[in-house]
Amino acid sequence: MYIKQIFSAALFIGLALVNSSCQQEPSSTATKQKTDTTSLPIGNKDVMNVATPDSTYLLGVWYDEEIKTPDGAKIAYQVITDKKRVVIQPVAFKGEKLQVSDQPVIQPTATELVKHGDRYISADSPEDSYVVDKAGNLLIYHHDKLLVTCKKIL
Repeated sequence: MYIKQIFSAALFIGLALVNSSCQQEPSSTATKQKTDTTSLPIGNKDVMNVATPDSTYLLGVWYDEEIKTPDGAKIAYQVITDKKRVVIQPVAFKGEKLQVSDQPVIQPTATELVKHGDRYISADSPEDSYVVDKAGNLLIYHHDKLLVTCKKIL
């Protein structure tokens, strides 16, 4: 339980940074980006292996039902590929609709992931790992102990 509280506290700090950057007015380019991600093979456990050089693609979005920001916003995680790396970043949203781009901007709070067998490991915290199960859910582990199961929404 203590580990989950530490993980939650670290996530809230990161979300505060994301939340402040998300409150800026969108540029005209950002509003023109496509939001259709139906052509991506989301839910396939090998989907995180897709990486085209010189491009940024949204690989999937997963909803975390257990964590909310201090102001009550819901949390989702975006998994993004940028050139030859894969990153995960939290996204705070309110209400029932989350709008994301299929070419999202990678925030400074994003965590780079490194492939390690059948899972991805955080490059900054090797004790944190991520697995997409057969149902398409994102499983987040800390020291090989399951912390949370996030439901696939894209």
